[in-house]
Amino acid sequence: MSIQTIMSTGLSALAANQQALKATSTNVANVNTEGYARLDVRFTSRSSAGGLTGVEVDIRRVANTYLAAAEMRGAADVAAADVLSQFMDRAQGLLGDPSDSSTVFGTLDPVFSSFGALAVDPASALRRSAALSDVQTLLSQLDTTSSEITALRDEANSRIISTLDEANALMSGIARLNASIQRSTIAGQSASEAETEQQRMLDRLSEIMDIRTQSRSLGGVEIRTSDGLLLVDVDAAVVGVDSNAGNEPYPSLVMMSPRSTAEIPLESHLRGGELKGLLRVRDKELVDLQMAFGEFAAGASEALNAAHNQASAVPAPNELTGRNTGLLATDRLNFTGVTNIAIVDSNGAVVRNLRVDFNAGQILDDQANITNFANSVGDFQTALDSALGAEGSVSFQNGIMTLSSDTIGTGVVVTDDVTNSAQRAGRGFSQTFGLNDLVSHGAPLSYATGLSNADLHGFTAGQSVAFAVRNTDGLIIRRIDMTVGAGTTIATLRADMDAALAGYGQTSLDANGRLTITSSNPDVGRVDVIDDATARGDTSMSLSSLFGLGESLPAERARSLTIRDDIVANPDRLGVAQADLAGAAAGTRVLSPGDGRGALGIEAAGTKSRTFATAGGLTGQVTSVMDYAARLAGHAGVRAEALDSARAAAESVRKEVADRRMSEEGVNLDEELVNMTTYQQAYAAASRMIQAARDLYDIVLNMV
Repeated sequence: MSIQTIMSTGLSALAANQQALKATSTNVANVNTEGYARLDVRFTSRSSAGGLTGVEVDIRRVANTYLAAAEMRGAADVAAADVLSQFMDRAQGLLGDPSDSSTVFGTLDPVFSSFGALAVDPASALRRSAALSDVQTLLSQLDTTSSEITALRDEANSRIISTLDEANALMSGIARLNASIQRSTIAGQSASEAETEQQRMLDRLSEIMDIRTQSRSLGGVEIRTSDGLLLVDVDAAVVGVDSNAGNEPYPSLVMMSPRSTAEIPLESHLRGGELKGLLRVRDKELVDLQMAFGEFAAGASEALNAAHNQASAVPAPNELTGRNTGLLATDRLNFTGVTNIAIVDSNGAVVRNLRVDFNAGQILDDQANITNFANSVGDFQTALDSALGAEGSVSFQNGIMTLSSDTIGTGVVVTDDVTNSAQRAGRGFSQTFGLNDLVSHGAPLSYATGLSNADLHGFTAGQSVAFAVRNTDGLIIRRIDMTVGAGTTIATLRADMDAALAGYGQTSLDANGRLTITSSNPDVGRVDVIDDATARGDTSMSLSSLFGLGESLPAERARSLTIRDDIVANPDRLGVAQADLAGAAAGTRVLSPGDGRGALGIEAAGTKSRTFATAGGLTGQVTSVMDYAARLAGHAGVRAEALDSARAAAESVRKEVADRRMSEEGVNLDEELVNMTTYQQAYAAASRMIQAARDLYDIVLNMV
């Protein structure tokens, strides 16, 4: 071996160990740096034509591709589960414990209790005011809770927007680092710092959306969604909201692939991550809760209205004005049973008493006169107006029925027969038309319309409805426009809807006239209505409003509930008495100021069984308002607990993978100390070799 070879070998060893020491120092300095993967030093012999002539060093980041991919998948699962758990825990907190008087459910029991107290002293102005105050507290809590759930949806939507911005910044940064790493690789330089920074970005991006990565031949990574959609190579994709969403409050997500300007749907490509969790919270979990809460609010309001429609104020009001039912004069009555309609004087004595037998199609007055009517709302209105004679009148316009007494000092009373109550779709005569409602709402509270397939649908041919087909996560997977055809019946309208929704959903109409759209595809969660330009005859009520189609209208039933204006203005209009009209002859007193049976009826409404439709995560059931409130609270609590358990399970899996990855990629100070000592000694040995070669040179030169 020549002296030159010895010198060259020593110099290479000196340089190699110097680089090794630098790598070790970098490892030690970054022992607590998040996302840092340690540098591994490997020495290899340098060969030449004459044999081995030194050493080379190869410094690489220790990166386990499999564990990194597994941790990124785990990060996406944890992020999605964490978002779901957080939001549903907060939503469940809004509902609270039914036994807690400060929660929305806690305000329900005092309402019925206050009417029980009012029944003891019906003439008490203080107890009337207290009862109305408790009702208003309940309605305010319903509105507040519904608004807070909506606020959670809005918050989730805002976080989606901000998370999209962060994802764009991360993908753009990863693309830039790809270019930097590629330049360093081509130049033969280390790109460990850029790779470390890129890994940090990848770790964060994997929390936002589920991704998979693949190393590029010249350095850097290529990023795709888990189903293969390209996100980053030398350029980055851009994610955002659908620019064609129109007036949708919660638009879908879209993406423009690298080097493309065409928008494609993004949500269907997401399997995990914060975006997935936020989308599911916004479009599924909170929607289900809102719909179930809306069903509860409607049930509580309908229970109060059902009882109040069987009661009467003392003295009786001279006019009973109903609400917009969405019904037309041509609609079939579809009533069964018997109701009584009377005109009474200021002392509560009968002036005129009518017995309406819907089964027989007859109105019998207290003078044994019979008025027949056909089976339509318009025919009945005409017959009833005639039967009332000079004492009263009936009108039916724009879906609203009004009963009036035409003599000063008289009023109108309506009560269904005790043994054979008038019924249409499970509601009494007065309640069907809302003649003596206690709680008002700008839209229908119940979607049991009482319509049959043979009824005219009342919509104009050419009017349109836009449906949104949603998957089981609430994502819109298709928009469908339907136009009302030439057919005139409910049956033909359903046929139009079924044809438009073929392959996705199918309509059904139950015995109470409740129209529902059931999924006919396992990938479809529900069918929503996003635009409705229909109007039913002179009622101006849309198809979706009439039948409660979609997600927004059923959920909105908890909002803007109010006590009827005239009762607020005059608490004496509160119905606390009950008229005994069956068989009462003219002059018979049927109302008295001390009668509290109407208030007792309202008190009992809280425990009376009624039908609740399927809404959100709660199946349809026949139960009381109080029991439904407890079940809704329990359902929300169970759902929140299940999501929290899912989060804990996902976190456990991720932690296991992270620990294994850290044990392989992380910095161990003890190992680094050993390496540093080894490299220092090797550096010193190389220095002595160089010194020995120099001494040999000197000796040889002196010998010449």
